[in-house]
Amino acid sequence: MPNPPGRPPEIEPWSNRLVVHRLSAALLPKAIHSGIAPNVVSVFGLGLGLAAALAYTHWYEPLWATVGFLLMIGWHVMDGLDGALARATGRTSDFGRLVDGIADYTTFVAVNIALALTSPYPWAAMGLAVISGCAHILQSLFYEAGRETYIRRIAGRFDSTPRRDVGGFVERLYNRGERWLGNRTRPFDGMLASAPPAQRAEMLAHWREKAAPRMMMLTPLSANGRTLAIWIACLMGSPIFYWAWEIVALTLLALVGGRWLRQAERDLTAATQAGG
Repeated sequence: MPNPPGRPPEIEPWSNRLVVHRLSAALLPKAIHSGIAPNVVSVFGLGLGLAAALAYTHWYEPLWATVGFLLMIGWHVMDGLDGALARATGRTSDFGRLVDGIADYTTFVAVNIALALTSPYPWAAMGLAVISGCAHILQSLFYEAGRETYIRRIAGRFDSTPRRDVGGFVERLYNRGERWLGNRTRPFDGMLASAPPAQRAEMLAHWREKAAPRMMMLTPLSANGRTLAIWIACLMGSPIFYWAWEIVALTLLALVGGRWLRQAERDLTAATQAGG
C-alpha cells in the first residue's frame, strides 16, 4: 500500500505500515462513497477510544486488556482514515486538525483514568497517571515536532510556518510548545535554503540518511508505541509498569533523541563549512 501523502515511509512506525494504514486504506473507498465527513470519523474514533477505556477498567483480566488494546487499534485506524478522507475529498481544515487532536488526547486521558481508578491504590495511581500524562504531552510535542521538521525538509520547505490557532488558549499553548520543542526554523534550515541546488540536494541526502534511523528509534514515543506499552503493562500485571515506562524510559529516550537529531545537523554544518 502506498504511504499516505506527506509521510516518508522511512520514519513511519512498522505498525502503521503493516496494519493501521492498510486498514485505513481499505475503508477509504467506502467512506468516500458514503459521504461521511472526516470530523464524524474522528468522533467515531473517539468513541472507540472511550470504549477502550471502559474495557481497561478490567485491565487485570487479560481478555479485557486485549479487548481494550484492539479497540485502541480501531481508534488508530479511524485516526488514519479521517486524514486520508479529508485529503481525498478536499475537506482538510485547521478545525479538523483540532478535532483530531482532541480525540487523540481524550482517548489517552480516558484510558489513564480508567487504569488509575481501578488500581488497588487509586490515589497513588492517579498521581502517577497525572505525572505520566504531563510527560506524555511533552514527549508527544517533541516527537511530532521532529516528524514535522523531517517532512517539511524532505518536501523542500526550510522555514517553519506557525500553525493557525483555531481552538483557543489550549491550542495556542500546544502549538507554542511544539515550536519550543523543535518545530521551528533552525540554523541548518538557513544553510539549506541558501545553498545552491546541487549542494542542497547533497546536504539533504546526507541529513536524511542520518536523521531517518534516529527518528525510527523514537517511534516508542508515538501513539502506537504507547498503545502497545499499555497493553503489555496490563498483561504484566500492573499499569504502573506503563507509567514508569512513560515517566522514566520515554523521557530519557526523548532527551537522547533530541541530542541525536541536533548532532546530525551540527555534523553536516561543520562538514559543509569545512568544505568551503
